[in-house]
Amino acid sequence: MKSDRRARLGLLGRRTMLIGGGIGLGLILLAESLSAGAGQPPAIASPSTWPQAATALAAILTWTLYRPGRKRWVAAVAVLSLTLSFLELATTSSAPRLAGVSVLGWTLEPSRGLGAAEGIALLLLMVSAVRHWNAPPGRWVAVVLGAAIVMIGPRVLAYPDSVAVGTVIIVLALTSAIGFGAYLRGIDRLRRRALEEMRRAERLEQAREMHDFVAHHVTGIVVLAQAAQATGTGPVKPFADIERAGLSALTSMRRMVRMLRDDQAGSDAGAVGHFSLLEEAVRRFAREGTDVSSFISPELVDAASPAIAATVHHVVREALTNVRKHAQAVHQVRVSVMPAGENGLEVSVRDDGRPAKGRLAASGAGMGLVGLRERVEAAGGRLRSEPRTEGGWETAAWLPLEPDETLDDDTGLD
Repeated sequence: MKSDRRARLGLLGRRTMLIGGGIGLGLILLAESLSAGAGQPPAIASPSTWPQAATALAAILTWTLYRPGRKRWVAAVAVLSLTLSFLELATTSSAPRLAGVSVLGWTLEPSRGLGAAEGIALLLLMVSAVRHWNAPPGRWVAVVLGAAIVMIGPRVLAYPDSVAVGTVIIVLALTSAIGFGAYLRGIDRLRRRALEEMRRAERLEQAREMHDFVAHHVTGIVVLAQAAQATGTGPVKPFADIERAGLSALTSMRRMVRMLRDDQAGSDAGAVGHFSLLEEAVRRFAREGTDVSSFISPELVDAASPAIAATVHHVVREALTNVRKHAQAVHQVRVSVMPAGENGLEVSVRDDGRPAKGRLAASGAGMGLVGLRERVEAAGGRLRSEPRTEGGWETAAWLPLEPDETLDDDTGLD
């Protein structure tokens, strides 16, 4: 399945990005841990930087292993970073940071702490926190995370004069992270809305298919049963006809189920309807004893797109179903598919019957024509269904040869 393959590739790409980013952040942490001024030991040699290194490592791992359902990890890292910043500020304000202590032959002096890798990791986590704004444990995670990012500046900047400028830069970076997270959140919302619209359209399509495939055959079964009761003949022939109609209904249902299971069904309209299926629908109708003839212009067989051929099939099938349900004393039914205009065709179904009465004629409430009109208009065509002046009824539709063709004024349906 192509969709499954794309999903797996997307997941692999996302995990590769997270792992690669985590490795990059780890290298940044290593570089700043080993950095040192002239005659000074590496920053990691100072015990005061060890909690900072641990916090930075926790932030990096949280971002590398982050999933939308693990927002609590972000909350824990944000609280840890904010607590460390307050402790560091309280310690450095009351006493020098272990000044004069000798470690491995180096005399420690006050120096900046570790915060570059931690700050970048927290900014990346802020993007995810804003993107999943409503996810548990709540929106307060983003607030605490923002405070933790801002407090990194006063904690790690070496010179008091650089604190103000550094804090402004950090706030600008934080604002950018929030904006990008909001942008991704908007994209996710649009994607969900598009998915909901697609599912709604699929449900409507399935409802139309259910009516078209099932009502057509079930109506035939009802007609055969009524005919058997009216004629009073032996049960063998009517039962054989009913069995054949039931098998046709099952075949149509299986075709529809296969279409719903196949992720390529949407792009292959030929699986739903084709001119050959149209002729089969006419033959099935003729088995009931009605004189039915059909003509399909040969030039349209290859000119019409599969989607338009499917719509033509639906028009004919719905029209024949309506002849069964809503007409009586029908002697002739004529089905034709002819060119109409430069880039269109006209499909029409005409009968010479008169309106029927009874429970079968009253069923349906016109839902078939409503769905058919929606289908035809979605393909860029027009539908009309009306009595004929010479008697009987006609259902006709003008359709473009391609679904996206612009409607031509000369539709042939005045």
